[in-house]
Amino acid sequence: MDDSDYLRLLTSQAEQANAFLSNAHKWERERWVCQRLLQGLNIPHHGEDFTAAGQEPPDVLFRDARFEVFFVLDEGRRLNDEWREELQRRRSAFSLRQLVRREARPRRISAPLLLQRLGPTLGKKAQNYQERGIDLGQLDIVAFASLKREVLDLNSHFPPPMEYLRQGWRSLSLVGPTFARVLFAQPSAPDFLRSNLGRSIVFDVGISL
Repeated sequence: MDDSDYLRLLTSQAEQANAFLSNAHKWERERWVCQRLLQGLNIPHHGEDFTAAGQEPPDVLFRDARFEVFFVLDEGRRLNDEWREELQRRRSAFSLRQLVRREARPRRISAPLLLQRLGPTLGKKAQNYQERGIDLGQLDIVAFASLKREVLDLNSHFPPPMEYLRQGWRSLSLVGPTFARVLFAQPSAPDFLRSNLGRSIVFDVGISL
């Protein structure tokens, strides 16, 4: 494969990423996060095992799980804008050298600090759903940490997420490019979540957006 072929491949990948991040593919993104969690938990699944709820929340239905998905991003970062700019950059490049740029090494953060990143979104969701009369005890939250400036120190200890437990969610799981973990699961949560409670799974291959 020469440079021009590789440039076309990179451009095609950026086009696919932009399509994946469009509003038209919102459910596919949410399903992908759930699939990533199930992959980490070693739960067999197929594409047809997932369905969209008639009314959100939840976002994704899988067996008796009612997954509500959200993304955790660096402050001020917008995936749509980021990938639109990257697509334009790749389309304008005449050589691979033009695409080379230095990225700051992400800093390692502890598990407690990463858990804090979930707070703003979970707080807003809890308040909004309670005002709408939605039972939080019927929702299984899955947060996907897509961070560029920070990376989880996998040797750090996850503390009990008491703040989020008190909000009343049925379960809370955290997925990252290289790991997955069920943070808590109430007795009414699906068996496959309760049986993996508190266990960190590390992926062989990291995948992010």
